[in-house]
Amino acid sequence: MNIRSLHQEDRSTRRALLILLKKRGKISVQEAAEQLGISGVAVRRHIHELQKDQYVQTNIQRQSAGRPTYLYSLTEKAGALFANGYDALVNDLIDEVKDKFGGSQVSRLFDRRKEKWLQKHGDSFQGLDLEKRVERLARLQEQEGYMVKVEKRGDGTFVFEEANCPIYQVAVRYRQACQCELSLFQALLAVPVVRTECMAEGGRKCQYMINSVQA
Repeated sequence: MNIRSLHQEDRSTRRALLILLKKRGKISVQEAAEQLGISGVAVRRHIHELQKDQYVQTNIQRQSAGRPTYLYSLTEKAGALFANGYDALVNDLIDEVKDKFGGSQVSRLFDRRKEKWLQKHGDSFQGLDLEKRVERLARLQEQEGYMVKVEKRGDGTFVFEEANCPIYQVAVRYRQACQCELSLFQALLAVPVVRTECMAEGGRKCQYMINSVQA
């Protein structure tokens, strides 16, 4: 292995570590080592490099007895690593629509986006039971970069989490983006869906509770 390939491997591992932190929120060195299949020493080395770049921070979890636990999480600066680079352009275009035609036209833009998404993918949800529909939605959102995690609870309820928002800056300025996503999920799944956490409102992730009872 030459020095160039070593550096490439380091970048790949650090990217994997950043994605893991994005998905999990906070994680210990041991957990990261198990998930990435590398040693704890290697994890600490990568964390140290990411801390020098101000992408990772340390969180001390004190116990009632014994040594404190050290957990690691992403800094606010690290959020820029997951941006798609088009947020500023999209915001400028939406601002232009709002200035010329008013806020109602902005809402119509997002409604149209939902309609086009339903036209493109809606048929693939037909005939599926709820669990398969949730799985299908998770795959589609994962392909769009939302870093999805789904948990099915004992009562049949699904917890649908998105650790990343590719349109975060747009959603912060125009909350119609969040309403569009919620409305889209409800239309595709045909059951009650409630948002319980939102990154645009300061949450660590976007989280939805999907009820198994037919709407």
